[in-house]
Amino acid sequence: MKTIFLCLILSVIISAQSISDERLRAIANFLVSNSPEITKYILSQEFETTNRFGITYKDVKNKFFIANEFPKIDTNLKFDFKTELVEDDYCLLTISIPSENILKEYYLKDSSIVSKPFFYSRNWRTKESDHFKFYISDETLFNNYSINQLESFVSRMFSLMKFSDEQINQIKQKKICYFLCKDQNEIQRVSGFVTRGMYILAQDYIVTTYNTHYHEIEHFLINFKLKEVPLYTHPFLQEGLAVAFGGRGGLAANTVLETGVFIVKSDFADYPELLSRKYFLNTDASISYPVSGLYTDFLIKQIGIEKFVDLYKQYSTSNDLNKIETIDKNNLPAQEKWNLYLDSLLNKNPVKTAENSDIKNFEPVIKKEEFEIYKNDEEYLFRIKDTLLIRSSNKFSDYKSKLFAEHFPERAYQSEKYLIIANPNEISVYNLYANNLIGKYIASFSIPPKPVNKQNNFYEFFIKKDLFDEDFIVKDF
Repeated sequence: MKTIFLCLILSVIISAQSISDERLRAIANFLVSNSPEITKYILSQEFETTNRFGITYKDVKNKFFIANEFPKIDTNLKFDFKTELVEDDYCLLTISIPSENILKEYYLKDSSIVSKPFFYSRNWRTKESDHFKFYISDETLFNNYSINQLESFVSRMFSLMKFSDEQINQIKQKKICYFLCKDQNEIQRVSGFVTRGMYILAQDYIVTTYNTHYHEIEHFLINFKLKEVPLYTHPFLQEGLAVAFGGRGGLAANTVLETGVFIVKSDFADYPELLSRKYFLNTDASISYPVSGLYTDFLIKQIGIEKFVDLYKQYSTSNDLNKIETIDKNNLPAQEKWNLYLDSLLNKNPVKTAENSDIKNFEPVIKKEEFEIYKNDEEYLFRIKDTLLIRSSNKFSDYKSKLFAEHFPERAYQSEKYLIIANPNEISVYNLYANNLIGKYIASFSIPPKPVNKQNNFYEFFIKKDLFDEDFIVKDF
């Protein structure tokens, strides 16, 4: 391959690493020219990690630098680079092209390139489960419950997506790397992006602020299933799949799909217009994601996962975005089937206001001055003033819930597992161990709109029992 030689201006700031000028020039030159030769300068440990699953991207020369590569530039342009000591084994390489207002940073360990997640997690606690390796910034913000939830999710997806035993064993052996950042500032440093969580294609890392970021894991799983992946997929299918089974960060799938039902049935939006890639990208995610997720759930139930994957591949491309601009509606099920599916979901919200509830049909669980709870075989009847915290017998003494801190900044967390908040307009059900909204009723989103029922100063509502992990007993309160 022809090597592009660019004019280099070397400025080396004190470094404890013994990196020769020749090696630095080679690294800088290969980075700017996006040469395949740059792979020789990646730390071997992380290069192996990057390729552990055999996922490749068509027409991408250097997977390791996806989203951090230099754009194609005039080979006569000058660029500057400098190194700055960070620690004994690490330095920061900065390359800039002043005339193009381009500046990029790369970390080096022992004179070899490493990713930002690798660098920033160097002193984090690590922990492994069957299919994950966790890198944890603050151990008090994570717990074994979240690990078990993540394991349960991937196990369900292995079955639904029809992974072979060989594929499952490969993930079990190589591990999904899950980096849990403590806050927004940290994840921006670790990922290089303003985000709350993302799947990093370059190294197949999940970097997130969420304890259970199923959405991004789903992005990884479909890429793993495909192995050789075009760099771009129509977002209606790509995000639709991740939402259908993974919800969104901090939002369980059922809560997002319920929003989708309301959006479509209220004629705010429907799937046909979102089949246009440009229209999807120009539509707010609060609309496009619930609708695409809902339709993807319907689509997979109609045609099966294998045909869905075929459609996913059909509307993926490495460079020609015109090829995937619009999904052909003729490739999709008839409108009548979609309408029937939508009708079947009405009144399926696991959280709903109680109208004319007859307590005689329920068995009491607990009755106190601030709240009352009753149950039957399928659901609970709650009567609360406004807020209810529920404990679990499985407590984590060193764990701190970020969601709890957001709602009660002045209170100490006492290992409560569930938080339920009610007001005239909505009911919210949170799992504080996973920091997820797991159930939601919004009066204006119900069809027809119904405010939360209030009797004798108590908000009254039903919650399906399977929304919770366990049956409630008196000692939980």
